[in-house]
Parts: sequence; structure tokens; C-alpha cells
Amino acid sequence: MMEDYDLIISDVDGVLLREGEPIWQNIEALKKLINDGKRVILVTNNSGFSRVLLSRQLNYLGLPVRPQDIVTSGLAAVLYMKRTWDIRKVFTIGEEGLVEEIRNGGYEVMTSSEAEEGTPDAVVVGLDRLVTYDKLSIGMRCISKGAKFVATNMDRLWPSRDGLRLGAGALVNAISYSLRREPDFVAGKPNIWIIQVAMDLAKLKDLSKVLVIGDQLEIDVKMGNEMGADTILVLTGISKVEDIEKTGVKPKFIFRDLSEIES
Repeated sequence: MMEDYDLIISDVDGVLLREGEPIWQNIEALKKLINDGKRVILVTNNSGFSRVLLSRQLNYLGLPVRPQDIVTSGLAAVLYMKRTWDIRKVFTIGEEGLVEEIRNGGYEVMTSSEAEEGTPDAVVVGLDRLVTYDKLSIGMRCISKGAKFVATNMDRLWPSRDGLRLGAGALVNAISYSLRREPDFVAGKPNIWIIQVAMDLAKLKDLSKVLVIGDQLEIDVKMGNEMGADTILVLTGISKVEDIEKTGVKPKFIFRDLSEIES
């Protein structure tokens, strides 16, 4: 089946890693595809990843992926802001990887006290496992004063070693509910913008030759279906087979894990 595809776009959380712990069957399957000459790009809604550190971790686990072959929702958010708005100062609700991408984009990252004293041009909200009530409130006030409201993604859930946890969308919705307004932009999946970033990296325009692999029907599979690519739901993360009827989102293939690609 893999002969039909020039590019494989794979998720990370729930596919390759579960809170940093490897999902070996899937890693070995993607490693084999790369060794067979397939182009693989990782596209993740987790903005907390540093692409350099994630690349090092995956290479240590035997999966040869370069930083430039990884697209995070943080990178997608930065590229959109640079293309769309005149942004200089950003208040960030997120983890190290998101802060790193924003700084690499040439923006000044404001502290909480700086954001209180002078309104930033944008507030970017991503997954933040150390977020506080005060930080969310500062972000909300900055947006109410006119800062752009950017979400890295709207994931409801995040798969950890101990079970499901709140996703970035829960933090975004706390601000949305308070202000009765939606974000100005959501960078991550299922928004096809993040895939356009990946396609540009691969210098590929033919969507019929793209295979999307993910563990969430409403995120990965929905996006792949909407962009006209073939999709695999791998049952090592969040979505289960019974969720297909609930969501109305149907993948082309369903695998227990990616070792079934070879069978």
C-alpha cells in the first residue's frame, strides 16, 4: 500500500510518544518506511516540543528525523503571524518549545509583569502544564485590550502515561468563555494551514500522494480527509473504533498499531 504515497505525515503524541515514553511498534514501523526511502514529516499540535530536542530524542530512539522535518503548532502560529499581522511583542501561555519558536520568529516574549504594564500585540495560547489562574487572567485582559488572540490548537485532550489530561483547547476555551469571543486564529490541526507548512517543507503539491497518520479522529483524520489525503487511525492514542460513529469521521485505514502496515 505504501507505494502509492510520496509523503507520510505523522502525528507525535499518541503515535510515537506518550508523554515522552516511546510507542515502539509505531516507531519501528516509521523507521522502516524512512529506511525504505519514504519522506516522513512529523506534524504535531503539541507546541511544547522544541523541534531540536524532539529530533534528538527520536534519533536516540532510532528514528532518523531532522528538526526541519518537524512542524509544531507553535511554528505554524509564528509563520501565520509573520505573514498576516504586524506583531512585535507577544505574551505566551505555553511551554518551552512555544517560547522558543516565538523568539526564533523574531518576536519579543513578554513576562507577566511586562504584559500587565504594556499590552502585547498578540497573546499565543498553547499547552501549558504549569499554567496558573493569574497567567490565564493576564492573557484574557491583554486580549480584551486589543491584543490578537492566537491558539496553537484546540485539542480537548492530551494523552499522558497516566491517562488523558486537559488539552490546549481547554485553556483557550477558558479565555474564550470569559470574553465571549473565539480566537483570531487557530494554527494547529485540523486547520489545513499546518499541513500547508508541511507540504511546503516537502515541496509537494499533489495531495493524492499524501498519507496522514494520527490517533485522533476529530483532529488528524478530519484534517486529512478535508485536504483529500488518505488517512490512518492508529489505536495507540485517544480515539477508538467506536468513536467513528459518534464523530462521523471515517479514516481510510484503521490499525491497532503501525506494525500492521507491513501485513
